Amino acid sequence: MKDWGLTPVTSGSPSDLVGKTSYFVTHLNGSSGDVSSRRLVTFDSTTELPRPKGTDIKVHPQPLTKDDGPLRLVVGTVATTAKQVACHWKDGSTTLADLAPRNSALHSTDAVIRPVRGYPTANWFVCLAPGSTTYKSAQVTK
Repeated sequence: MKDWGLTPVTSGSPSDLVGKTSYFVTHLNGSSGDVSSRRLVTFDSTTELPRPKGTDIKVHPQPLTKDDGPLRLVVGTVATTAKQVACHWKDGSTTLADLAPRNSALHSTDAVIRPVRGYPTANWFVCLAPGSTTYKSAQVTK
């Protein structure tokens, strides 16, 4: 985590992390790999990874380019059985994220659901708002 510039939140001692799993999602704006352009989307340390079932969904809407911008990037978790997520935008449009085939490119720019190595209890999804609209809601549709 240090290589990524992340520090886990504890009540004081590093031993607080024993028996816990930490996970994080970052967003890199651009292709330079410059740590200063990387933003934290979500971070947690837990004794048990979430296990969404059926249509359970956890959503983390974020600004796309700066911390105080409009919520145009949506990242979240769904059950491993989810085949499609619908991201609804304030302009009335919808973006569908489908479950990616296991051999698909990891750097796809499409809305997608995919498993993440080391996180076996849920799949992650991402959607990007079209144009200048912003996040309204998201739901598992299949």
